[in-house]
Parts: sequence; structure tokens; C-alpha cells
Amino acid sequence: MKRKKWISLLLVMAVGLSLFSGCGGREETASKPEEAPAAPESSDTETQEAPDAEAETDAENSEAAAADGPSWKQDTSDCTVTWFMAYDWYGKKFDEVNNLFDKKLYEETGVKIDIQTGDTDKLNMLIQTGKLPDIVTMDANSTQRKLLEDNGMVQPLEPLMEQYAPDLEVPQSMIDWYTAKDGHWYSIASYYYGDDNIAGNQGYYETHNQNYVREDILGQIGMSIDDLQTKEGFLNALRAVKEQNIQYNGQTVVPYMVLFSDIADIQVAQQLGAHEEDAEGNFQSLYTTPEYREAMLLFNQMYREGLLTDDSFTVDKSQLEQEIAAGRVFASTAKTNVSNSKLSLYASDNNAIMRYAGQFTGDNNEKSIIPAQNNMGWTATLVNKDAQNPDRIIRLFAYLNSKEATLDNEWGVGGWTLGDDGKVVRDSEVAALRDANPTEFTAKYAGDMGWTSDYTIIQGTYPLDEGVWSDDTYLMTHDDRIEIYDDKCFADVAPEAGSDEAAIQARIKEYRLQALGRIITASSAEQCEAELDAALAEMENLGLSKLISYQNELFQANKAKLGLKFAYPGNK
Repeated sequence: MKRKKWISLLLVMAVGLSLFSGCGGREETASKPEEAPAAPESSDTETQEAPDAEAETDAENSEAAAADGPSWKQDTSDCTVTWFMAYDWYGKKFDEVNNLFDKKLYEETGVKIDIQTGDTDKLNMLIQTGKLPDIVTMDANSTQRKLLEDNGMVQPLEPLMEQYAPDLEVPQSMIDWYTAKDGHWYSIASYYYGDDNIAGNQGYYETHNQNYVREDILGQIGMSIDDLQTKEGFLNALRAVKEQNIQYNGQTVVPYMVLFSDIADIQVAQQLGAHEEDAEGNFQSLYTTPEYREAMLLFNQMYREGLLTDDSFTVDKSQLEQEIAAGRVFASTAKTNVSNSKLSLYASDNNAIMRYAGQFTGDNNEKSIIPAQNNMGWTATLVNKDAQNPDRIIRLFAYLNSKEATLDNEWGVGGWTLGDDGKVVRDSEVAALRDANPTEFTAKYAGDMGWTSDYTIIQGTYPLDEGVWSDDTYLMTHDDRIEIYDDKCFADVAPEAGSDEAAIQARIKEYRLQALGRIITASSAEQCEAELDAALAEMENLGLSKLISYQNELFQANKAKLGLKFAYPGNK
């Protein structure tokens, strides 16, 4: 700007921003263009055209910055951002002194992260009071995400990326999927899978719906993994563990333990063939499918035979992990409950290996067709509209999403190199520590900060030799006994927050947890079915049909977005 009035106004703005900013020495103002003072009326052509000239200069500067190096290195002055994760189990504390990932992040970007955590109730309180931290992470399919986007409480990311971080790498299909009603993109999803990033990074669909068993105990009872691929074979293995009174470190091994507070019932039903699209292509409730009934009868049989104890109704995730890590569980379901605890168990006893066992089929299927673990992403991360340093935040995302930081986060800083074949070669010393002491490895080397990064990068570079886990690692994603399908259409059907349907869904979810205990612990198969029928009747009274009708509208819109007539492969 050439006119003195404009210079004065800009100086006032700069001083104001420096007083409120949490970072020092930034090269560019974080103010959005619409927040600048209105230009005084004038017939001066030069004055009227100045804003356009300034915008062109900003664009040129952005291009020059990208050419000079990574965007996150354009300003590495000290900066602290607050980041809330709506997961009260997440215990990371940012430590740029002792944790090599955090140290490298700080050195590369100048950013320190004030990590805050809480449950969904705390997130709701932050939203209601308008006291959101700079960055917020929550479930990608949560109603809170849509509420924040639809009510102008978060910033669109395209302008930030274009101006400050043109090197931020996110799949275009993610941007397209998450584009909101107003045409803007607000959310970066973790563990997002689309045709573009899978092809670009040599990735693949994954599922967490997997069974795991103790391989050493399987040998003791004279069975193999192949024996566990049917419902009856799996049951026979559990029976053998109980009948032979298998002990480990002086304690009786529980044949089977899962989390009914999570989705163990749904996962087993899906293994048996349950899905959420009927033959006509409409959305349906899993609870009303014959395979869900089959799953309830299976759990009831396990319970009546003493293969499944009351612990599965009372333990939380950390407690289940502790039981598995201590070697007191023979079999479980869900990768998320086993992935860390199996490492701890192996670290204490190299003979105790919790092995991937695939899925089992039931009465009506010869092959399991399983939805991916959530192709639209596990979490969504958004930027508060009032964040003081959106330029540094978007550049932080660019750093975290880079290939190097993504692999640092997974394998630990200094714990990997890329071989000529593009696959990770792990440092033997760091890998040994990870196997021997996962907790110490994480504290020293790993980031546990994959909230925005693209996991298909890790898939495409995964080590060919993962030691004792090599076969498991391959089979988990290349098991030809199952089919894993894209579940985006099914995942994004949550009712709008505050709607009647959202209230119905919450009531049904709460009721389901109460009813599961009565159904599974019934004294007979007949009583189990009677309890299930009563539960389904109550769900209907609570509004299940109204909820499904609402979700079907969203489901049909999702299919239309992807150009699909059917979303479940079994219907095609």
C-alpha cells in the first residue's frame, strides 16, 4: 500500500496481532482477508486496485516459499498451539527434550503442542462455551464434526493450504468427501482410504475385525490356525483350552475375552455375514439381521459353557489389554485390543505369541465379507476459527503429513531407512527396543501423533521382514479367505446433533449395552432368543424404524456421491 492511511492501519493491525499471538516473528499475518479494514471511498485507481495487487504478491510469496523449501521451515520461531483430542485414554505429553519425535518436530517447525484430552462430554462443553482450543480432533463420523462445520466454528482449510502450505499432502478424494454444504473443506481425516492415495502409495483396505489367539497354547491343545476358520472350529479351540485347564504363569487362561462395551457383538455378527444394506439397496439395522441373532446365540453358548466370563461385560480397553499382556487370555477379537498388548506379552516371553487368526464363518456364509475399519477415516481434525496462528497450524499439518514424519511417527526417529525397493529397513537396535519394551520405545522414539497423516504411506513402505510378525503383517491385509470392502457409505450416516434421530440413536445405544448382558447370559438358547426379541421390540419402541429411515436418506446420498447402486459387495 502506498497511501499513508493504509500504512497506519496496517501497523495498528500488526501491533494488535503481536499482542495476542502465541508465536513470535511470523513472516505473514494470520488475519483472513475479510477481516482487514474496509478501504476508504476514493476515486484513486491505484488505491482501489491495491488489495488485488497485495493478493497477487501473497500468491507469489507462497509459490516462492514452496520453491525454497518445505512450508514449515518458512517460520520456525517459537510457537505454542493447543490441541484437544476427544479421547480421554490418550496420554501423550509433548516432550521436545526427551522424545526424539517431538524434538525433531520442534526443531523443524518451531511449534510446541499443548495437548489436551477429554471425553465427548468435555468436547460438547467446549463447543457450547465457545472455548475451543486451536486444533480439535474427534471421531470423523461424529455429529460434533458436522456441527462445528455447519455453524462456522472452524476454518476452511483450502485457503490456508493455498496461502501458507501448498506442500500439504492430502488425497483429493478426501477433500471431495469432506466438502461441507457450503462448499468448503474443513476436516483432515486420519486413516482415510481412497482410490487415489491407495494407488499413489501402494496401499490397501484394512479391517480391525480380526480374531487373535495364543499360538503357543494352540499348539498345546493340538490345533492350528486353519482349524479356527469356522464357528464350530473356533468353539472347539475354546473348549479345549477350558477342558485341559490351560495355565500360564500359575494362572488359569480365560478361553475368550472381548469388549462388549465396544462393538464385539457387531464384529462377530459381521464375520458371520451381517451387513447394513438389504437386497433392495436400502440401509438396514444390523440388529435385525439373522446373522446378528446367530452371533447372540454363539455368545450365549460360549457363556453357558464357561468359555466367556463376566469380565467381558465389565472390563474397559486398558484392562483387557493388561489381561492379554499378562498372558491370561487365549483368544480375542479386534486388532485395536491386541496390537499393543501382544508386543508387551512377547517382550516378557518370546514363546508367547498372540497370532492373527483371521475370521470365522457361520451358518449362512462360506466367506466373510467385512467392512473396512472406516475408510472415511478414524478421526477428523479441524482448526478453530479463532485460532491465533492458523498459518503455523496448517504448516504443522504439512510437516506431520510428510512422508518422513509419517514414517518417523510409525517406526521412531532414527529407527528406519528406505531401501532401494522403497520398503522400510528398520534399525535393529531401535526395533529390538520396540519389541522388548514398547513403552520405552514410544517415550523415546515414537510420536503417537498420526492424527492427520496418511497411513497408506506406511502400508506402501512396510518392511518386508517384520521378524516374528512378518506372516501376520502380510495375512492381515492379504487374506484371500475374506473380502474387505469400502465402508464410507455406511460410516457417514450419523444423525445431526440435537435432532430427534440423534436422541433416538443415543437411547438405542445405551439400551443395547444394557440388553446385551441379559441376552448373552440367558440360561438357554431359547431364553437367549426371547431376550433378543424383547430387546428388538424395545428398540422399535425407542424409534429404531424412524432412525433407519433417516439414515437411509444419508446412505442413498452417500452412494450417489460415489456413483453406486449397491455398496455391499454381496448385493452386486
